[in-house]
Amino acid sequence: MISAIVVNWNGKDYLAACLSALQAQDPPPDEILVVDNHSDDGSREFVAAQFPAVRVVDTGSNEGPCRARNVGVAAARHDQCLLVDNDVVLQPGALRAMRAELDADPRAAMVQARSLCADEPDRVHYDSADLHFLGTLVLHNWYRKLDASPWPDGPVGAAIALCVLVKKGPYLDAGGFDQNLFILYEDNQLSYKLRMRGHSVRLARGALCLHRGGTSGLSVRGANADYSGRRTFLHSRNRWYVLLTCMRWRTLVLTLPAQLLYGAVYAGFGHARGHVRDWWGGKVELVKLVPVALRARKLAQRGRTVPDRDLLVCAPLTLNPGLAESGGKGALRRVLDRTFAIWWGCVRRLCG
Repeated sequence: MISAIVVNWNGKDYLAACLSALQAQDPPPDEILVVDNHSDDGSREFVAAQFPAVRVVDTGSNEGPCRARNVGVAAARHDQCLLVDNDVVLQPGALRAMRAELDADPRAAMVQARSLCADEPDRVHYDSADLHFLGTLVLHNWYRKLDASPWPDGPVGAAIALCVLVKKGPYLDAGGFDQNLFILYEDNQLSYKLRMRGHSVRLARGALCLHRGGTSGLSVRGANADYSGRRTFLHSRNRWYVLLTCMRWRTLVLTLPAQLLYGAVYAGFGHARGHVRDWWGGKVELVKLVPVALRARKLAQRGRTVPDRDLLVCAPLTLNPGLAESGGKGALRRVLDRTFAIWWGCVRRLCG
């Protein structure tokens, strides 16, 4: 049996399509919850009036989707939990395909639906990922046409959190989503925590969903998309938080030169966009979070059985379409990718 958990904050305009698509699944979820981060746009009242069978949980404040997902899983009545962002519309048969993928692999703890751009539904948006040793995600089939997107042979490195089906036991054992991240990098970390315990993450081939607007002020779409200062702040803070909580100390020491090089390049990227205060603000908040990260690390590492060298990869970094594809920026990108690949090739076997 499945509990569907829709995470919402001021997403009233998205909810009708999201909830209608969930109810139209065959079979539908056994229960649907909307976990609302105390919206002030009438979301809770809308759901109560238009979808009376849906249970609404008000978190009382907006502390991000990580906390909302954890609240939803804790409130769910069933052992399989579908976590859905409010701007996601499942296509027919998606839930059945996700459940079949989860049930077919005894090691599977999380399955992602294939996410397509709602304004261009033949183009992939998020199609799972790999865990780069730098703490970032290497996205599969990023903005490729769906019919030209190769299919992964077996488990994947990481899932994108916008639409995932999880087993409640492994999710809770890993500590769920880390609420200190608020948003951004939380799917990196959860995938890392599940896989270090020997669980697998999978992508469901027959499960399609349309991703609509994304998170206001954070989502980046297309070649001309605006990269916000808020995203720079979260990137500056959260990447290192994930490294501190998940990466073995030996791995972190061995990869430190590459980590610092990547951080310096990203700092230049942020400063060039006028995000000086955002980048430095992220670092200040990171320092404040170090004691919290070390406590979270104890939980993350508990029950670990798989070393970093078997979890992490080095592949060309995923960048937004049109960014650093030609000229000097393109050359720098290629040099960095090659440098990181050489470094990882030298230290991988020594990593813990």
